[in-house]
Amino acid sequence: MTSPDRDQLTAYALGILPPEEEARVRAALDADPALRAQVDADQEALVALAEALPQEPVPGGAEERLMARLVRERPEPAAPVVSAAPPVTRRRPNRTWLPLAALGLAAALALVLVLRPEGDPLRRYASTPGATTQPLEANGNRLGQLVRLPDGRAYVYLAQPAEAGRIYQMWQIQGGVPVSLGLFEGQGFLLTGLATGATVAVSVEPPGGSPQPTTTPILVQTL
Repeated sequence: MTSPDRDQLTAYALGILPPEEEARVRAALDADPALRAQVDADQEALVALAEALPQEPVPGGAEERLMARLVRERPEPAAPVVSAAPPVTRRRPNRTWLPLAALGLAAALALVLVLRPEGDPLRRYASTPGATTQPLEANGNRLGQLVRLPDGRAYVYLAQPAEAGRIYQMWQIQGGVPVSLGLFEGQGFLLTGLATGATVAVSVEPPGGSPQPTTTPILVQTL
């Protein structure tokens, strides 16, 4: 069996191969663990790239415009040729459109990730290849979990939601002074751009947050 080339593996990872070719590539992957690991890594990298995009509001009609562009840029199938001439050797199909299709589908995947419900972010971050998880504790009480991601980010998850009418707020302690990093989205907060050894804290604040903590932090953690 001929080993799939890079274009075929990319197309397989993106799910854009015709059924027969997809079956051949799948058989090759089943027979070669190294190739399977390569494709798995490609798929994980694509998802990680999409998840790393800023969670900005999607402009109205963006999904429709994106899908319309993908349809426009999809290559037209070649018209069948009727000929009495003897069969000739089949030429290798032109795959120059694959990088463009890959970019388009990567953008579509990113859009889906932005539009879809958040789901379980703790499980998603904890399952990231290379991530490590540790418990968050204060005064002997288990408060939640800290997930350290291989790209330097960290996800703080608190097991109990804030009480009604209150919200969790994240702070970085710089020279003994708390600097607001923002409000939690529910029970989780994704920390970005902080150096190893930075100290963060969580306080319970009124809706909308506060310029400075109004309560004693429930958690102080060194990254």
